[in-house]
Amino acid sequence: MGGKVDPNKIEIEYDRVDVARIMDQIKEKTAAESANAPDASGTPPPGPPGQESPAGPGRMRQVLLRLMSPLRPLIKLLILPVDEEYRRTFLVLDHANRRIDRLEKDRDRMSGELDRLREYTKLLHHLCHNLVVELSKLKIEEETLKTKTRVMEKDFEFLGKREKALEKEISK
Repeated sequence: MGGKVDPNKIEIEYDRVDVARIMDQIKEKTAAESANAPDASGTPPPGPPGQESPAGPGRMRQVLLRLMSPLRPLIKLLILPVDEEYRRTFLVLDHANRRIDRLEKDRDRMSGELDRLREYTKLLHHLCHNLVVELSKLKIEEETLKTKTRVMEKDFEFLGKREKALEKEISK
C-alpha cells in the first residue's frame, strides 16, 4: 500500500478514502508519464515494449477526470462550503473596499477643505496684524496732528498777539 504502485493503476479504497495517498499515486503516474514525454526534438522516447504511447494531452485529462469521478461527491462536499465562504468573504471585502474608497475620497475632500480653512486662517491672522499696524500708525499720526495743531494754535495765538501789538504801535 505505502510502497511503489504500478504507474498504470491507481488504487482507491472506497471504505477509507485517503485523498493524500490518491494524490501521491496520481503524482507518481504523471511523473512516470512525463518521463516518457517527447523531448525537445518533438519525438517521444521509446516506451516499454508492448505498451503504446498516449494519444495526446487530452487523453491525460480524460484519465484524470475518470479517476476523480468516484470522488466527485466528496469534492463537491468539501468545495461547496469553501466556495460559499469564499463568496461571502469576497462580498464582505468588496463592501469594505468600497467603504474605504469612499472614506478616502471624503478624507481627501476634507483635507482640501482643511487646507483651504488653514489658508483663510493665515490670511485672517495677517489681516488682523496689518489692521493693528495700520491702527498704530493712525494713532501715531493722530498724536502728531494733535501736537501740530497745538503748536499752530500757539503760533496763531502768538501771531494774533503780535498783530494786536503791531496795530497798537501803528495806531499810536
